[in-house]
Amino acid sequence: MYKIALTGLFAALATIAFTIESLFPPIILPGARMGISNVFILLATITLGVGSGFATLIIKIVLGSLFSGNISSMLFSLPAGIVSLSIETVLIFAVKNISIPAVSVAGAVVNTTLQNTVFCLVTKTAEYLCYLPYLALISAVTGLIVGFAVYLAVKKLPEKLFSEVNI
Repeated sequence: MYKIALTGLFAALATIAFTIESLFPPIILPGARMGISNVFILLATITLGVGSGFATLIIKIVLGSLFSGNISSMLFSLPAGIVSLSIETVLIFAVKNISIPAVSVAGAVVNTTLQNTVFCLVTKTAEYLCYLPYLALISAVTGLIVGFAVYLAVKKLPEKLFSEVNI
């Protein structure tokens, strides 16, 4: 019951962060966002486990898309989010001595790449791929910021919250 409540709390915080962030214009280029909601998704994955991380991600994408009035964004966000969180999970649990910021950067760049690829496939506009190197660079920077925020949060949280991850 405790784990479900914490997962719900992380999902609510991620959804609120996503909704607030959607009210602001993109950073520099169309599609570039800070990704603050990913702090709560990565934190849920690290502290509560993979299932809670994916639940937080899916709830954030579905509710955030509904609240922001952009339901079509689920088409791009869901596959990219699932793949990027899968990669982050593999890095967290399988790669020894990898830092949380490095995991976050990898997830952010993969997410941006997949969202842009799906967008180009759906809209049949390959021209948008010319933004990809710039968006990937912005994603790396924002992923680093998110990763450091998660790192600091993990250091401050009580250890009894953590699942089998050794930070």
